[in-house]
Amino acid sequence: MLSRLFPRALDNAYQGSRVAVWLLAPVLLAKTLMGFNFSGLNPIVDVSEILQTVDGVPLSTFSQEAAATVIDSAAAWGVALFALCLFVWLILIRYRAGLPAAILMLVVEQVGRTGADTFRIAREFAAGSASPTMGAWINLGMTTLLVISLALSLLKVRDRAVA
Repeated sequence: MLSRLFPRALDNAYQGSRVAVWLLAPVLLAKTLMGFNFSGLNPIVDVSEILQTVDGVPLSTFSQEAAATVIDSAAAWGVALFALCLFVWLILIRYRAGLPAAILMLVVEQVGRTGADTFRIAREFAAGSASPTMGAWINLGMTTLLVISLALSLLKVRDRAVA
């Protein structure tokens, strides 16, 4: 399993399940768009509007300085996410043997960013005391798809000679 996670050569000889790629593709597309939009590269998108409507961040209750700090932090995360996604696209298109490691990087980013909050929201939702935001549902779905994709990418379903 470690040899599939960290292959000796980064070539196009992917050995994992194709289903992993099909599960990864929509998540990678969504995360790429999220990174692009949050980074401030998209002139049509207002980061503060996304934070308020999708993520449920009450920016209007913050001081101007605090709101600016939250928006700047979201933009910094957006740039990092966009760069990570461009790297994963490169792996997906050209160096497929590295897909398990690339998916693992996305899982680490996703769980690292949302893990504790996801558990808290799930606990509150189960207790009936909170209704998760749209962003929480999106993050939960992405986490689930990425973890399944990682597991499937580690399964050896093809011989090394098959690209």
